[in-house]
Amino acid sequence: MEKKFDPTDYKMKSGLEVHHQILTERKLFCRCPAGLYSTEHDTEILRHMRPTLSELGEYDGTALMEFKTKKEVIYLLNRESICTYEMDDTPPFPINQEAVDIAIEIALMLNCKIVGEVHIARKQYLDGSIPAGFQRTTIIGVDGWVPYKDRKIKVIQLALEEDACREVSDVGHTITFRTDRLSMPLIEVVTAPDMKTPDEVADVGRIIGDVLRVTGKVRRGIGSVRQDVNVSIEGGERVEIKGVPRIPDFPPLVLNEAYRQHKLLNIRDFLTECVADKDDFKAEIFDLSDIQGRIRHRLIKKAVERRGAALKGVALRQVKGLLAMETQPELTFAHELSERVRVIACLDQLPNLLHTEDVSVTGLEPEDLDLINKAMNLADEDTGVLTWGSAEDAQTAAQEIIIRVQEAFDGIPNETRQARKDGLTDFERILPGPDRMYPDTDSPPTALDSERIARIQKGLQPKPWDIEKEYLSKGIPRHQSKRLALHPRRTYFDRIINEYDIKPKFAAWVLIDLCKHLKRQGVLLEELNDDHWNKFAELVADKRIFREGIATLITYMADHPEEDPDDFLAAHHITPLDEASLETAVLKIAGEHKGIKLQDEQNWHEVLMGFVMKEIKGCARGELIWETVQRQPR
Repeated sequence: MEKKFDPTDYKMKSGLEVHHQILTERKLFCRCPAGLYSTEHDTEILRHMRPTLSELGEYDGTALMEFKTKKEVIYLLNRESICTYEMDDTPPFPINQEAVDIAIEIALMLNCKIVGEVHIARKQYLDGSIPAGFQRTTIIGVDGWVPYKDRKIKVIQLALEEDACREVSDVGHTITFRTDRLSMPLIEVVTAPDMKTPDEVADVGRIIGDVLRVTGKVRRGIGSVRQDVNVSIEGGERVEIKGVPRIPDFPPLVLNEAYRQHKLLNIRDFLTECVADKDDFKAEIFDLSDIQGRIRHRLIKKAVERRGAALKGVALRQVKGLLAMETQPELTFAHELSERVRVIACLDQLPNLLHTEDVSVTGLEPEDLDLINKAMNLADEDTGVLTWGSAEDAQTAAQEIIIRVQEAFDGIPNETRQARKDGLTDFERILPGPDRMYPDTDSPPTALDSERIARIQKGLQPKPWDIEKEYLSKGIPRHQSKRLALHPRRTYFDRIINEYDIKPKFAAWVLIDLCKHLKRQGVLLEELNDDHWNKFAELVADKRIFREGIATLITYMADHPEEDPDDFLAAHHITPLDEASLETAVLKIAGEHKGIKLQDEQNWHEVLMGFVMKEIKGCARGELIWETVQRQPR
């Protein structure tokens, strides 16, 4: 990547679509249990997807693209988590009102205006992830916002919709799904493209995630949340990076996508220099069956000999140099072609194409280049591409190669792309358009009356940014305030600092920093209930245990949840010492170790402190013990 590439120089903007499962007992449009996952299945169903016309008599571009893949879709069904509704064999039940209430609550937390009626729509999905070929979805709230730095990030809408299947495998023309997750309720939060840097996208993602978590009504764990990141730069188009699971992945993905779009605009300029008008661009597809047996490249020989593959050639006229142009770090425009071939022609054994501009050791051999140049009549300014597979798939691949080059004349195509672990992206599908949405005639509208909204409004949790602000005002450090705002024991924390004589900073240190340390040491903190924490607060408030003994006390309570902590204190002789008793105890311990040999006599007090703490740790404040130790002569 260019060392000084800065996406803000190209007026990058980005938005988020956050999809999060909500915590309901049942699915959204049937009575099957939600959250019941399984690796077992009782039966399988095979289906093929076909596009349908919209109400305006048009096909959605994504649906047409998916249809070209000719996928066989296999669904693995477990009778405990699926019914005939999910298979589109019976109409939907009325929408789950528990899910509607949770969606309203989250929309209010995001400062959205709640709609007057819930209208169900169908959103086409022909990738097989939904057996019906469409997802039922509805808008709950609009025109919201979340605070960020000195401005507000607009929340365009919050939708309530059903989740899709879990993909098991996708090989060639066969894709397999598990249906246990299908139709689980989830909310989709859509922001405006208000983020201007890659880091801002991650920051806003965390803020929205914090809002969802603080409600306590969203599912947790792998697969419960998926985020789509939308990116564009000046002169380009919106590109969607689909299903990013981790917020730390946002910055590199956004940066690299902005870089990719910048490079694609450079490629557009290159093409218009090569061919003045897009309509003048010429490309031809060649059947190379006559020469495929003479090609020496091992990949083509292997495909032809073992699988009987057909070889197709694509001559791209007057655009030599195109395929070697960089699009992403260490990737070229040839990768854009390869990904289209992989997804649409289902030629997923990589590499799935070779081209005449590849001068690496894996490229075509000189003898092969001579054959191909003659077979396709390539001039000096032309580029040739080879692809292979079944006759039908190779023909589809050749056509898609031409389509992708034609799109490059316009700059940046509207695409949905999938994230890679290295921060780069691969093609997934054409970005859906408005033609994919249409009303669901099976589901009547549901009115949302003001009393219902007022009831939910009354029970809202405080917003995380307000909680954090309150904790900061109590002198709690920022890192602890952020974590406390989302802590599962936050309400308990508020209670103990209000009902007991315990300083907020001290209580925050125990719940955040000390408990984190103990958990890393293997202490089973989940064994502690409210009674344990109440006893802890009581002992601290009564000054029966001090800071230095708290880790030992909490560890004991976690290891022995049925036993009384008072017995532990008595057994370990942990009793509060007044200053006189402390002086006597330290004097006694100092006398017992007077004869100890030290390499450096100046370390006496530090050494003595170790002996003292071993015997009376937790019986007095640490600073008071240290003051007493320092008064003891050698």
